Amino acid sequence: MTDTRAEHREPSEPLQPLVTAIIPTYRRATMVRQAVETVLSQDYASIEVIVVDDNTDVAEQQAVRAALADFGEQVVVIPNQRQKGACGARNTGIERARGDYIAFLDDDDLWLPGKIREQVSLLERTAYVASFCGYIDVDMAFNHARRCRSSRPVLKREHALAGECPTSTSLVLIRKSVLVDAGLFDESLPSFQDFDMWLRCLEKGDFGYVDEALVTFVQHEGERTSVNLTRRLAGLAAIEAKWGHAMSAQVDFAAFKRRVIVDALIANGKARMGAQYVASLGFFTRAMLADRLSKRTVFWFAIGALGSTGGKALYTRLLGMRHVETVPVAA
Repeated sequence: MTDTRAEHREPSEPLQPLVTAIIPTYRRATMVRQAVETVLSQDYASIEVIVVDDNTDVAEQQAVRAALADFGEQVVVIPNQRQKGACGARNTGIERARGDYIAFLDDDDLWLPGKIREQVSLLERTAYVASFCGYIDVDMAFNHARRCRSSRPVLKREHALAGECPTSTSLVLIRKSVLVDAGLFDESLPSFQDFDMWLRCLEKGDFGYVDEALVTFVQHEGERTSVNLTRRLAGLAAIEAKWGHAMSAQVDFAAFKRRVIVDALIANGKARMGAQYVASLGFFTRAMLADRLSKRTVFWFAIGALGSTGGKALYTRLLGMRHVETVPVAA
């Protein structure tokens, strides 16, 4: 593939650092095409795109290649050569990457215009090791989206040890040297892999924040790690073993664990509201009991008890009453 750093540049224009966009994909050929389109439409010329195919089924592999075929040499498609899963796929991409900076994009998320330009600009003029950004959180189950911002202009290691973390790898642009020095993603973790990765990267320096919504983060109704309760709990146990002592100096770790478990139970309840009313209500009940009848969990139990139509209508109305900043959901 030709080095894109020399393309689309006037003689007086400074050389742009090369950014490698790494997109792991699994059973989402249609979605990954949309993700790639948002990378290629960035107003930053020096990007190489690596799609790492985590599929083992031949038909799924062919579907990915067919979906991306007309992009030609603009997109490199390679198989995951490490442990199966998103982290093995990301590490495969990192090992292949030529960029000075690495940016990740999940195959069901989308970059918004200006993402790479804004984040590269921040890192080029500062000593931050990485940049993260605001995002639009799209909840497909409830057919609404809200604009989300960080409460901090800089993410430090102590903040991460207190439980704060960019919501998705899709928000982060990071120096490749930092990723390599930190040891890449831990492929043994069943979940919380990005949290673990950022904790190690934050040992090298702080993450700067771009206060713009530059990613569409899609919470769809398909398979997601955040609603796989078994993997979530196993990942939480692994994080406790790996980081529990250091985190306990910054946060009540028992409260952090409870919050993670309650979040996972609520996510499961929301994901099942459409077709599995009893199961959905069961998850909301478990969340309410785990969080000692907190206002948030009682609220979600009430939403679930109203059922799919009534619960979603009430939720939308309450968002408006609370003046939550929402944006239209694309069809």
